[in-house]
Amino acid sequence: MDDALAAHLQALERALHGPAVRGDVGQLAALLDDDFREIGSSGTCFDRAAALAEIPRERAQVEIVSSDYAVVLLAPTLAQVRYRSWYVIDGARQREVLRSSLWRLHGEAWRMVFHQGTPAAP
Repeated sequence: MDDALAAHLQALERALHGPAVRGDVGQLAALLDDDFREIGSSGTCFDRAAALAEIPRERAQVEIVSSDYAVVLLAPTLAQVRYRSWYVIDGARQREVLRSSLWRLHGEAWRMVFHQGTPAAP
């Protein structure tokens, strides 16, 4: 795996955690593939349209922190990004989640095609 590509995909994931991207439907749409699907840590499933409607509404509620990234190139145009995240609410670390995303290359741009969050064991 190319270190520059791994760093780029981590940066895209982290961008999706920040309020600037989460609150801007245009920026979100640029990062989410037309075929995007998500299985959230709550067990709820979202398609692209639902994610574009829901994510901007929740952006101000929590801070998302992430670590322990692993990036694997599955094919020349498909990569998996795995990591651990948690929410910081009122200064306290809460809801630790194991996450996995699939990113697909379109021309020169990587776009998320799938994401799943699974609550971490206590």
